[in-house]
Amino acid sequence: MSARPELSTPAQTIEAYIAACRNGDVASLRALFAPDALMFGFYQGEYYLGTPEIFFDEVRDNPSPTETGSEYAGRIISSEQHDRIAQVSLAEQGYLGADFTNIFQLALIDDSWLIVSKGYMSS
Repeated sequence: MSARPELSTPAQTIEAYIAACRNGDVASLRALFAPDALMFGFYQGEYYLGTPEIFFDEVRDNPSPTETGSEYAGRIISSEQHDRIAQVSLAEQGYLGADFTNIFQLALIDDSWLIVSKGYMSS
């Protein structure tokens, strides 16, 4: 596992997620997720449920926005924290040819805010 960047707030974790997606950096993405994290959501109307491995494979197997020069933007639209748990909503435009709304749930684990679940919907 790659070394984790400083993840002392939920927003820092999601900003690191945006940077890793932009650069196609699977090792950094893995470091942001708790080992037993789950993902669920809808991509082009089809429902998926499982671990982040399918997502990591997609990132690995496709050119990154940085490589293609495509426009990609991620913007935190809401963030709520209660002690050691948090929820962050992220709007992404132009990621792997789609726009996404993501809802992340995070937990403060070993002094780092890690993603424990990611719900998503493509539009």
